Amino acid sequence: MRTTVDLDRKLLERAKRALGTPTYREAITRALEEAIARADMRALLDRLAGSDATWDLDELFAYRRLGDGDPA
Repeated sequence: MRTTVDLDRKLLERAKRALGTPTYREAITRALEEAIARADMRALLDRLAGSDATWDLDELFAYRRLGDGDPA
């Protein structure tokens, strides 16, 4: 598909370098893929919110102390 879009050339050059891509087309494709992956990760984190998968170490240790008392 061909689409014409007016892009900020300096921003596009920065994206190309940051993503390590040789072409503008590849930089745009990779940037779009990364935006989607980031959104998917945010959705996953939202689903995990409050579960033990998102506890920090202090919360985990507090839970362990309230549990069986075994520190290991």
